Amino acid sequence: MADHITEEEQIESLKRWWAENGKGVVTGVVLALAGYFGYQFWQTSERTSAEEASNLYQGFLQAATANEGEPDNKQLTTAKSLGRQLKDEFGSRVYASQAALHLAAVAAQGNDLEEAEKQLQWVLDNTSESSLEFVAKRRLAAVKAARGKPDEAMKLVEGKVPEAFAALYAETRGDILLQQGDEPAAKAAYEEALASLLPEQASSAQLLRLKAESIGASETSGTGEAVPEETETQPAQESDEQ
Repeated sequence: MADHITEEEQIESLKRWWAENGKGVVTGVVLALAGYFGYQFWQTSERTSAEEASNLYQGFLQAATANEGEPDNKQLTTAKSLGRQLKDEFGSRVYASQAALHLAAVAAQGNDLEEAEKQLQWVLDNTSESSLEFVAKRRLAAVKAARGKPDEAMKLVEGKVPEAFAALYAETRGDILLQQGDEPAAKAAYEEALASLLPEQASSAQLLRLKAESIGASETSGTGEAVPEETETQPAQESDEQ
């Protein structure tokens, strides 16, 4: 009889516990399931979004690099349209920033520096990748300098940067300083760039030496005749792999 009463008491105790806590248990299970399936949905949605952005970017590249990098007007129009779509629909993704960098290069080659500046500024305002930010900032400095805005350009390439960009930034400072007529500072910047080259950037050494050595050396020729100074320099382009 005692065992029977004990079992009944246990059942009653379980009923009371469930009445007091059952709702919380069910809620917890529901929330856990909702979180699990919500995460699964997010993963699926993220994967789908990434695939859509990737497909758009592949189409963009095919149009933008057609004819060995010389797309015709129709292909260029397609590239610009896909680039806008990437920026509008997937602006936070790397694909959109890479497309904008490419469009900026196309605009610069066509001497549309205003459009190049807009594309590069868009990258700075939207990218979450620090490497792309440094690439865009250096290129934007070169474009601003070419548009006659050396002070704005210099602000973009001042300060400490990662080792991979140190030589490029120093060279760009040299180009801007030379444009401003400050030859001693420009030469020092080129020498800094030489000293900052990483082993994999050694191919840029010869051009940097020529830039540094040409400053002051061309003021007079061996016959004593004046030799006109160059007032503009062509900034070196960093690899698109950056």
